[in-house]
Amino acid sequence: MAVPQYSNLFTCLHDEPEPVGALGRGTHYSIFRCVEWLDVARRPLQVPQIHDFAVVWDEDHDTRVVEAIERIYMAGLLSPVQFIGERKGFLTVIVAARFYFYGSEEQLQAYRRAIEAIADDLDDPWTVEIGSFDRQPGSPHQTFPEAIISDNEHRVRLYLANIDSLWSLGTRAYRPSPTAPHLLMPAASSPGVMPNSPAPRIFPPGGVLPPTGD
Repeated sequence: MAVPQYSNLFTCLHDEPEPVGALGRGTHYSIFRCVEWLDVARRPLQVPQIHDFAVVWDEDHDTRVVEAIERIYMAGLLSPVQFIGERKGFLTVIVAARFYFYGSEEQLQAYRRAIEAIADDLDDPWTVEIGSFDRQPGSPHQTFPEAIISDNEHRVRLYLANIDSLWSLGTRAYRPSPTAPHLLMPAASSPGVMPNSPAPRIFPPGGVLPPTGD
């Protein structure tokens, strides 16, 4: 089954279209990827990074949350986000602990107000709560899941940690996969057999090919 694409701004890497297991009220999740020009602390980058984050759904799988995420992204507010979800009229945004504890309390409140302004401008306004996630096993006290899932906090923390363990959420450097050598080597032809088409030319940085000498 093809993975659905919820947005033109993000790629969906993994999708659970319906409840899985018995956590909360029909809890399930999807993983999205985007490109970021800000790091996890919202500082400008010279080279963009990859950002993977999780959308945590409840039983109704309300895709209206995607519009909110798109607006957050276009406002330059998404890079710290690890998990985000809507439940019972609340938009819960869980950011990396590195961002949550990075600046002053006023900076965190300014971030909250910016998210609230976006949530208030939606067709159906949502109340915003900001939580924190710390993947370090020795720092569970720095994870605040808020009300993203209606269940025992210990179980919710474990669920979020398992998702992060599987997907390594957050921003990171982009590392392209090396091209397989056999894809660049023309195959030898045999008598009576049409040769394979030549391998495509690989463009150098800048997109300009050197002279061919023809």
